[in-house]
Amino acid sequence: MKTKIYINAMLFLCSLFLITSCKKDFLDKKPATNLDVPTSLNDLQLLLDNTISIHESPSLGEVSSDDYYMTYNSWYNEFAPYFSNSYVWAKEIFAGKGNISDWDMPYTQVLYTNVVLQQLNGISRNGSNSATYDNIKGSALFMRSWMFFDLAQVYALPYDSVTFNTELGIPLRLTADINAPTIRPTVKQTYDQILSDVIQARSLLTNNTSPIYQNRPSKTAVFGFLSRVYLTMRNYSKAGLYADSALQLQNTLIDYNTVDATARLPFNSTNSETVYQNLLISADPTSYLKSSQGYSIDTLLYQSYNINDLRKVVYFAQNGIYINKKRGYSGQSLFSNGIITDELYLTRAECFARANNTSRALGDLNTLLVTRWKTGTYIPKANLQGTALLDTILKERRKELVLRGLRWNDIRRLNKEGYNITLTRNLNGTTYTLPPNDRRYALPIPPDVITFSGIQQNDR
Repeated sequence: MKTKIYINAMLFLCSLFLITSCKKDFLDKKPATNLDVPTSLNDLQLLLDNTISIHESPSLGEVSSDDYYMTYNSWYNEFAPYFSNSYVWAKEIFAGKGNISDWDMPYTQVLYTNVVLQQLNGISRNGSNSATYDNIKGSALFMRSWMFFDLAQVYALPYDSVTFNTELGIPLRLTADINAPTIRPTVKQTYDQILSDVIQARSLLTNNTSPIYQNRPSKTAVFGFLSRVYLTMRNYSKAGLYADSALQLQNTLIDYNTVDATARLPFNSTNSETVYQNLLISADPTSYLKSSQGYSIDTLLYQSYNINDLRKVVYFAQNGIYINKKRGYSGQSLFSNGIITDELYLTRAECFARANNTSRALGDLNTLLVTRWKTGTYIPKANLQGTALLDTILKERRKELVLRGLRWNDIRRLNKEGYNITLTRNLNGTTYTLPPNDRRYALPIPPDVITFSGIQQNDR
């Protein structure tokens, strides 16, 4: 019976989401009324646990980033034009095509969370179900906020207090009603909603991270996510504060000396560093980095790892002249962009360094790195301060968080700080560049969405 309810719930949601179809006549269709709608707390939890349709974030930022490269033949033969176009930061990337998973799947999750929040309004919260009720509501708010944030990193320009009241953000769907108008609020309004949702979730979720369901949010995940959001906003005092709050609840680091460096899957899905699990959508060029020739980790990045740095063998594998990226903290083929404790240490270290708290910044950096090097070979970093210390932390951040869906975010915010990172591709004698703070740091919205909603396209 539970399976039947679950399947019917999925069908109900699919019918609700007809608005994403590329056929105009679907806009006039209404969901069937004879399907079972999830109405119990158990059913709503099943909906949020549905990892087949949700818990996957846009990967086009990673596709557009600089941790890897493709050869010309690999680029030319990409099966979807918008992947090859994103790789070279083309002005138009979709070639008129719709049904883009990097847009549709995150907004499917938004719809699921809105359905859960709507259905909760019809369930009485009482003394016997209050903990479950609050956890489901907090989870839905957290997950909606998460997807709004990840969508904003791809389809809106970086957060900037000078321009955030005029630049457009992403559509904020806050209802399960597909007939509600679609509008683009400002970047500021987008981040205000992101923070509103996750701060509400903070008071509803418990401290405990589930060892079985790591795709279920916890208060620890809320603190970690707030740290990520505030870092992206360049609010370093709050980013450091929330990283610290998360680490007070979960601070485990895996000693890489205990990891099988020969394994293609070095970490399992319930590893002790993972606070909250979320994945990057798989159908993109970075998925080929796991095993294919013609797709490789950036050469200079790979060479930056010391011979005694175990990340060089735990993260990567040689494939002829190419360097492939092993599967990471997801414990499966998809790359993780979830909340992991190593990110929290690096965020807190960066924020300490920016606040001139040198000793604590070095403490966090050394605490992390000693677990990544061969036993007895790591020499703790010392006598670093100011810009030298901050630059060292940022270099280690890139080396630690490679292909975790964060490099694009970091480039966007660091260029706002004046780092002047210019991205370059060389393909068959042609050089493509993406200058700092270019408007192409916001990718175009899929054309079918523009057609059906009438919202404004990104100016590139």
